[in-house]
Amino acid sequence: MPKQVRPLIGINTDLVLGKMEGSGQIRVHVGYAESVYAAGGLPILIPPVLKKAELEALLDRLDGLVLVGGQGDLDPKRQGLPRHHAVQPIPAQLEEFDRLLCQLAVARQLPILGVALGMHLLNVVCGGTLYMHLPEDLPRSLAHFDATGAIHRHVVKLQPGSRLEVIYGEEEILVNSYHHQAVKEVAPGFRVAAVAPDGVIEAIETDCEEWWALGVQWHPHSETASKLDLQVFEALVQASVKRESALALAA
Repeated sequence: MPKQVRPLIGINTDLVLGKMEGSGQIRVHVGYAESVYAAGGLPILIPPVLKKAELEALLDRLDGLVLVGGQGDLDPKRQGLPRHHAVQPIPAQLEEFDRLLCQLAVARQLPILGVALGMHLLNVVCGGTLYMHLPEDLPRSLAHFDATGAIHRHVVKLQPGSRLEVIYGEEEILVNSYHHQAVKEVAPGFRVAAVAPDGVIEAIETDCEEWWALGVQWHPHSETASKLDLQVFEALVQASVKRESALALAA
């Protein structure tokens, strides 16, 4: 059997429930797979139908993981919070699966890139909290989305000495922005990697040198992303190759 050259990068998928049996959809923005492939990885889609044992077996074969953004939010009730009029929870089946996927990946210290909702998932699973709706929770914050659906961008300040600053090689970058929620309390073991000019957290990363995990609020896979954003996926792939090599040496 020929040796696998590209590291295997798992990508979770969105679940759209249908009104009739068989009419639902499992889908993911093509930009995730394209970005992983362009960065040197081999994208592997993970459908939210696997049992725990099967998921564990799959994760044992993966070298890295992307937790994607989605069309909804995490359920506030699972965070001990009341329902909110602006929150649109993702399907319960999907959140249950994604939480398990994230927990198992964190336990393995698999290199992880969390995007938007994926960053929220990573932060909450690891013990952090979220703002439910920025216009109400932080009314003086700048606009982080355009209600009309138009492209919205703002500047992000990268924290000095962060992995993210090393990845981009800049102190500030311009990012796309489509979110009404944000990280409130950063999970233990993580640190702030970037903030918006209003102080809203825009990226988090692990403070562990041996584990590469990063969450960004913007969408580096999107057609509205900067060309620089591919570097985030390249960093994930590089971390995955490094982990794969370390495991091979330890075997």
